[in-house]
Amino acid sequence: MTDAILSAVNLETAKGHKLKLLKVITSPFTSLVIRTDKKVLSGWALNKSEYFNASLIKHYCKYEKVVLQISENVTETQKVPLERCHSLFSQTDLPDLYVGLILLVIALVMLCGCLVLMVKILHTLLQGSIAVVIRKTLNANIPYMPWLTGYLAILVGCGMTILVQSSSVFTSALTPLVGVGVISLDRMYPLTLGSNIGTTTTAILAALAASGKTLRPSIQIALVHFFFNVSAILIFYVPPFMRWPIPLARGLGNITADYRWFAVAYLIGMFLLLPLLVFGLSVAGSTVLYVVLALALLLALLGGALTLLQRRMPCLLPAALRSWSFLPEPLRSLAPYDRLVTAALAHCRCCGRRRGQEAAPPAAADREKAAIQFNGRGGFDNHALEMDVRPMSYSKRSVD
Repeated sequence: MTDAILSAVNLETAKGHKLKLLKVITSPFTSLVIRTDKKVLSGWALNKSEYFNASLIKHYCKYEKVVLQISENVTETQKVPLERCHSLFSQTDLPDLYVGLILLVIALVMLCGCLVLMVKILHTLLQGSIAVVIRKTLNANIPYMPWLTGYLAILVGCGMTILVQSSSVFTSALTPLVGVGVISLDRMYPLTLGSNIGTTTTAILAALAASGKTLRPSIQIALVHFFFNVSAILIFYVPPFMRWPIPLARGLGNITADYRWFAVAYLIGMFLLLPLLVFGLSVAGSTVLYVVLALALLLALLGGALTLLQRRMPCLLPAALRSWSFLPEPLRSLAPYDRLVTAALAHCRCCGRRRGQEAAPPAAADREKAAIQFNGRGGFDNHALEMDVRPMSYSKRSVD
């Protein structure tokens, strides 16, 4: 589809043009922290061997051309660096790896901090009567055409994401509002779909900056990203019966409300263990991968069909299959895993308390021992020790 679209456009003589939206505001600040060498990026993208070991950090911004006499009739022009760039990491000689790790930590701290502050501000603003008004406004439907409301929400999500240039920021800001009940889950779904379209504009704007032979493939892959997300909306939103991600999300939310550790386990499983499993199966060979995926799909279809029959027409099933009780508890419930997690957390707390008691200063232990002796014997001959111990023993009895 994208190839057919670009075949109708003459891009042979077209020149790329770089558009700046939020970079007009952020570039003056980021350039004070680090400047990257765009030639090195282009060299890596084009697989040029002379740039393989080059530094991505731009250290020098001013050069002087010097003509060197190689022989009588041969000269060579070289660029001699004169002045370092006015940025923080351009003044240092740290390797790219260390600079990247430092910037990663700084970026994550700033991102998480901004998201936390944004959520707190939204929680502060959306309270009382304001929350009621916003709840009614955001969850209301268009009169006489309620089916059009979801598509309008898609446009709103797309427009807001284009403005902030990040679907993660947009959805992260709205997710707490769903948690407090300001936005319903059914309304959040089209907003998220619109955000998925809006985030493709970043790739399209970046593709427009290319030129020459790289312009067409850059625009084509950006259009692939765009039409991929549009196709997902056509499949999972336009037909109302295909909006099953909403009840799926609601089910995952209910499970997480009962078992808080499930959120961490879900993230680790879906974004780490499952990709590693698929990668390992693909390394083993395409036949192994397809067989395992086919068995997993077949098992999922059988499980879904059995669950549907249990809920809708249990009379068609044998008595043993009318519930999942025939399976061992670890295969049909998260309760065993919850008991393990709870026991592990309780063990960690006990270990922490024991370590805290073992780490108590000797003086405190001696005081407690003396207090016990004082209570048992009725007093000490040393009145100074007796005065020192009395408050401790009294305080201990009060706490007990």
